[in-house]
Amino acid sequence: MQQRQLKPQGMVSVVLVFLLTLTLASSASAASTTKTLSTNFTLINFGISTANVAVEYLGDTGSSWAADSANTSFTIGPDGGQKIIRQYTDSTMTSGRGSAVVSSTEPLGAVVQIRAIGQTPTSGAYSGFASTSDTYYIPLVARRLNTASGLANSQIMVQNAETDSATVDIQLIGSPSYTKSGVSIPASSTYYYDLDDESEGNVPSNWYGAAVVSASGGAQIAVVSNFFLGPHAMQTFNAFPAESLGTEWLVPLFTSRLANGLSTPVAVQNLSGGTIDAGGVSMDCLKDPGSPGSDFAASNTSSIADNSAYYFNPVTDLSLPEAWYGACRISSTGSVVAFVQMRFIGTDQAAAYEAIRADGTDTVAFIPLVAKRLANGFATAVTIQNLSPTDPASVTFTYVPSPDYVAGGGSSSNITVGPYSIPAGGSLIHNHRMPGTGSGSGQHNLPDEWYGSLVVDSSDQPINGFVQLTNIYNSSGDDFMAHDAFTFSIN
Repeated sequence: MQQRQLKPQGMVSVVLVFLLTLTLASSASAASTTKTLSTNFTLINFGISTANVAVEYLGDTGSSWAADSANTSFTIGPDGGQKIIRQYTDSTMTSGRGSAVVSSTEPLGAVVQIRAIGQTPTSGAYSGFASTSDTYYIPLVARRLNTASGLANSQIMVQNAETDSATVDIQLIGSPSYTKSGVSIPASSTYYYDLDDESEGNVPSNWYGAAVVSASGGAQIAVVSNFFLGPHAMQTFNAFPAESLGTEWLVPLFTSRLANGLSTPVAVQNLSGGTIDAGGVSMDCLKDPGSPGSDFAASNTSSIADNSAYYFNPVTDLSLPEAWYGACRISSTGSVVAFVQMRFIGTDQAAAYEAIRADGTDTVAFIPLVAKRLANGFATAVTIQNLSPTDPASVTFTYVPSPDYVAGGGSSSNITVGPYSIPAGGSLIHNHRMPGTGSGSGQHNLPDEWYGSLVVDSSDQPINGFVQLTNIYNSSGDDFMAHDAFTFSIN
């Protein structure tokens, strides 16, 4: 790993919204899922010094939530050091749902996994919030929507990042539109809005659209959405803060009707302040060298009203090439946000990740959790995107073992591979589902059952990426998750 000096940081507060042993209603007609859900979250230290970390847990009513002392105060090593906190093994914490606020002397990233423990798998993952906003956008929400995978329902989780209560409005944009207004959320706590529980008169069955979540008086909040499909599938993704709007976005991995069933619909929400005409949003796609076919382009065939969304859906749009995979660039005449759904059609496997702003300048990417074919089947695939549309990027991967892996007898040494070249506008995948320890650009030199974190350094171009969290045994239900990477610049 090259010697790095990150942007100056002081005391950093990372806001995490998470579910803990969340028991929803016993009937699917009363809530989006009947599953009992639990969480674990993984922290990664971006800094060059050891991080001193404190975690505060709160129930959804604002009350303090006791936890094991090892999960409330600890240190994390520098340069990609990792800490895994599993709520379902915490002997002090009681069942419920709530939130966490993580404070640190060094900059941190966090990924949260939501899982149905001891049941047919349901799972999702999202990134913790290192910064907050007073307004968030969600390109896709639904209530009792009929799909090929069963009924689709959304759950919107809103955490108040203030030290006082906050008032929030949740505006659903569709036909009809509806606003859940005047929601009061205690300090640092989370409000759970389950659209399945909404009345038929406010939001009818078979409804879908987009959403805008805003806090009064500039109060700061964080927003995450769960999108449930049928009895088992769940896609979890971060909502987009108002500060993130842009006219160009990157999709590191777009797939269209692959032989294994994977397709990736892309949702683009118009936040330009006016209507975007037909053809105003284009998606230009560069095929992976291993993909059949050729590069292609697509655009919106109908106008997009302000705050509404348009969907590039390879599942139903047969004009998109079949068995195709690669990277895409979204360009718009006005400000938009976009996210990517990942669906293995014909199964319950589903995940989601946020598209990447194309104008990023960061040259270091951090992945909090990477695993190579663990005994329980858990394995990851990391995709790194070259943000430059004109020049190749040279990247080096440094794998940092988890302290838990070392405590179990694994090597404490970092594993560094590369450098590799990523073509202009292209992406590179390290697939830790694959057996062996090859040294090619798609390999990783990791022994089976290795786990830890990953730091990717680019010597010459801005990069970003996302990670897929999977299970190689492909059990029934949904054990498929995804989330974006974290990035920094070198001073």
